[in-house]
Amino acid sequence: MNEARREFVSLVARDPVPLARCALLIAKEEYPALDVDKYLDSLSALARKGEAQICAAEDTFERVERLSNFLFVEQGFAGNSNEYDDPRNSFLNDVIERKLGIPISLSVVYIEVGRQLGLDLHGVSFPGHFLVKAVDELGELIIDPFNQGCILSIDDIRARLHQVYGEEMELQPELLKAADARQILSRMLRNLKNIYVGSSDWTRGLSTLDRILILEPKSSNELLERSGLYEKLECFQAALDDLQSFLSVSPDHPDTESAREGVIRLMRQVALIN
Repeated sequence: MNEARREFVSLVARDPVPLARCALLIAKEEYPALDVDKYLDSLSALARKGEAQICAAEDTFERVERLSNFLFVEQGFAGNSNEYDDPRNSFLNDVIERKLGIPISLSVVYIEVGRQLGLDLHGVSFPGHFLVKAVDELGELIIDPFNQGCILSIDDIRARLHQVYGEEMELQPELLKAADARQILSRMLRNLKNIYVGSSDWTRGLSTLDRILILEPKSSNELLERSGLYEKLECFQAALDDLQSFLSVSPDHPDTESAREGVIRLMRQVALIN
């Protein structure tokens, strides 16, 4: 286990999980020489630079508007629509340097800078498009950092839901509940996993699945998918272990029968090797 992975394992076992540091540790596995503290300092420097104008606002709504203007107009952060599947959009160091990202990575920047300026900000794991919400005694504001930090109305959110599902869906409160740091990190890793698996980069895909399962040890879908990648890489014992774990945690999963068949196949492969 490399240094970045060891630190990641240690930090996500605690509460609270330090979101930005752990996001940078995800990037450090791709960039082993990455200086995590340097990029944490960059986020703090952004907060200091915007402090005077943002903290002078009279209420949360105005603070959010000023934070969005500061990050996306003055500092030039933006959603990378043209190269959405570039893995660099998911590495926080690259996002800070290039000022380009996808909804979840820009949301991490927004949350980390805004919290240092006194805003009560939380990630929102909305279907298809990560969001942020600001909370105060008056209620909640839903913010889209991928679109210059605009504040979304309920009608805007319903329209987003319709866009994802292609039909009218009821806006359930749980769709806007706060995501904790572990959930945010898992979603970041799933984005990376989809990119790597989609390009048949099995080794990097396996690495992202390893870290998702550190965060969510009983995630049946990831156990099943990791088993498949292990098998592609001819790591038959590891593939077998994951399939057996999958069957123990999800006996009623729709893929249970094919998993049982996979166990028999992999047991034969392991026996041939031994």
